[in-house]
Amino acid sequence: MKKYAIILLVLVAIGVGLTLQLATQEKGLDQTVFLQTTESIRNLQTLDKNLQVLLTQSHLNTDSNSEQLIELNYQISEEFDNLRYDALFEEIESDAALSTAIEEFEAEFIRRDETLQNYLEQNQSAALSLSKLRDLNAILQQDRTLMSAPAIGMVLAHNQNQLLDLALNNAPNAPLDLKPISVVHGAVTQQASLVAYSKEIKAFADRLAISRTAYTKLIGMDISALLNHIEDRYVSYHNQAIAGSNTQRNGLIAYGLVLLLALMFFAWQIRRNYASLEQQVADRTMEISAAYDELRESQEQLIQSEKMASLGQMVAGVAHEINTPLGYVNSNIETLKLNLKDLDRVMATLTSLITAVQRPQRDNRQISQRLLATMGDYTAVDAPELMEESQRLLNDGLYGLAEISNLISSLKDFARLDRQQVEHVDLNACLANALTIASNPIREHNVQVERRFAKLPAISCIPSKLNQLFLNIITNACQAMRESGGTLTIRTSLIGREICIAFTDQGVGMDELTQKKMFDPFFTSKAIGEGTGLGMSIAYKIVEAHNARITVESKQHKGTTISIFFPTALSQATS
Repeated sequence: MKKYAIILLVLVAIGVGLTLQLATQEKGLDQTVFLQTTESIRNLQTLDKNLQVLLTQSHLNTDSNSEQLIELNYQISEEFDNLRYDALFEEIESDAALSTAIEEFEAEFIRRDETLQNYLEQNQSAALSLSKLRDLNAILQQDRTLMSAPAIGMVLAHNQNQLLDLALNNAPNAPLDLKPISVVHGAVTQQASLVAYSKEIKAFADRLAISRTAYTKLIGMDISALLNHIEDRYVSYHNQAIAGSNTQRNGLIAYGLVLLLALMFFAWQIRRNYASLEQQVADRTMEISAAYDELRESQEQLIQSEKMASLGQMVAGVAHEINTPLGYVNSNIETLKLNLKDLDRVMATLTSLITAVQRPQRDNRQISQRLLATMGDYTAVDAPELMEESQRLLNDGLYGLAEISNLISSLKDFARLDRQQVEHVDLNACLANALTIASNPIREHNVQVERRFAKLPAISCIPSKLNQLFLNIITNACQAMRESGGTLTIRTSLIGREICIAFTDQGVGMDELTQKKMFDPFFTSKAIGEGTGLGMSIAYKIVEAHNARITVESKQHKGTTISIFFPTALSQATS
């Protein structure tokens, strides 16, 4: 079986590897990726055409053409980055020809970008020179002295038409025919303006020539052919990948058939041993189930044993608590018996008087004697005071019986195993109940209990479990103060979404090792015979069952604080 399993695992591993490789190829051949790539190339071609169109309109244009050209060029750069790093990243790594085509486009785009920046600067300079020259020409045309010379007027008018045509038509190849004015006929005062005008004509002609040279170079840098080359290389790569994927898919199908035959063979082999193995598993399952049930029963017995052991220690204290009210109940009953004897004597004379009165033939003398006797007995026993005292004794007796009933109820709730259902209870009431049960160790070890109970919301829990939890902690705290007594402070508070119950004693405290092991089953720091080692272990399980948490802070000879945090949203508790 082991040999067959190894062979099967090897075959499956090979199949998984081939499948993953095919899946990787199929992912690369995703139609979405193909459409994304071709769409990105089309976008680049469209943006490049728009740039070319806008470029032809940019000559000597000082408006927003430059900004639009820069924005279009930036969009081409962004789209190319998307194509290179998103759509074609894996393909570029896999195909050298495609990688070369991408690099060629990038290099040409960088050169064109530099040329475009140079052209925009030169074109801006030429445009500004054109604007300045037009302004000078207009100023000179307004000079009547100059315009009185026919030759100068004709030159200025001719140049103005040339400049206007250049400004309106934006024709990069339009001929430049600006005529300088070199002779001034009697216009000495305008000579400086005419010289500046002639210099500006020469400067504009130089800037225009540089701008047109940059424009011619820029127009000649066509990247559309490189984009077409990238598209051709990607389509070729995609077709080759499809062919390779189809071949590998066919091979994987054949391998799957071989693997299926192997699986059928192994299944036949396994089936031969299945019957005996199934019976062994069933037998083992029954053994484990029986062992689990036995272990669970033993655990319940240990928990109940610990609970009964704690209960046994509490009986003496509870008996004392019961004897106190029981004593004065008995005393009140004895006094009530004496009071009833006196009242019985009064009732006897009163009955005799009523009998004499109800006779048909009344003896008035006899009735008077019995009336006097009844009044004498009534006065002798002081009947009103006697009734008032009897009522007081009866009320005290009822109060004592109520205290005894509460003690017995607390004891019964603590001992019952069948009370495991979840109830909505007040934790302060559970603490009071536990303190009642723990009255014997509290009194025996001279412990003073300080209750600092805050108003708390009720939570859903198992009251008998919490009684056992609190009783274990209170008992341990009292035993820690057995030598010299002390104060056990119990605080309850609402902290955020948690209810905190803190038990702080003034006992001997614990070292670090004891703190680490105090919740371990059967661990105890008490003398042999004084503890089972299950108390705090059971307490910890009860805390966990209620989705709560417990913390311990202790220093030797300084005391211990055990804090339990219950979530206020506690809606379910388990045993």
